[in-house]
Amino acid sequence: MPALMKHVRFSSINALYSPVPSTPYVFTASTTSTSTSSSHSSRPEDLKSSRRRRHVSKLTTHLRSKSLDIPAPITRIHYLLAFSPYQMPPIPYHLSTHPSITKSFISADVLSEPATDPPVSSLIITCPHLQWEFPVTTSSRKASCVSVIDVLYALYRGLRIAVHPVEYKALPSSEAVANVNEAYYSRCNSIPEAQARQGEHSKGIKRVDFLIGRTRFLGLSKKSRRRDDGLVWELNVS
Repeated sequence: MPALMKHVRFSSINALYSPVPSTPYVFTASTTSTSTSSSHSSRPEDLKSSRRRRHVSKLTTHLRSKSLDIPAPITRIHYLLAFSPYQMPPIPYHLSTHPSITKSFISADVLSEPATDPPVSSLIITCPHLQWEFPVTTSSRKASCVSVIDVLYALYRGLRIAVHPVEYKALPSSEAVANVNEAYYSRCNSIPEAQARQGEHSKGIKRVDFLIGRTRFLGLSKKSRRRDDGLVWELNVS
């Protein structure tokens, strides 16, 4: 398939807003100065001067408080990673396969573009079907921000981690256990080469099996803010 164009595009949806300061700026020094001046002034001209100073102080405080109410820039996700419930995902990728497969239909230049606008050095991905979080950082020493391919690699590595026996026993029902077991055997049996298939069986159940076959990457969507940085995104799968 032809490579996509090499210019950066970011989704117009799934915006995350950084927190806005909730405590307005309070300026008290001028008020103290005004009250002190009023207590020691009895002449009319001194009282008029005091009123003028008090008026200016309130105006200055109001303007400073207003200036802090400007919201921070919106953070947008790259269009290749954006979830849209009514469209096909831009990346036809399955989380059980190595991310390098995406390079066969998307150029390396596009995959190396920043994952967000403005760029960030790290972010966190969660999934409603999983109990784990997936931190994402830049995988290149030359890059200072998370790229599109960094997100895919972080998800792949995180989902390849073996499940601890305690986590397996914590499955909520016998039906859930059966579904996870079926996903594990189905994943291993899909490997055509016998030796590699046997080796994968020996590695046991992995986190990706807890998706119960829902390994199709649909994109990242806005996550309700739980941290002050707001850089938490939700993985959508089918």
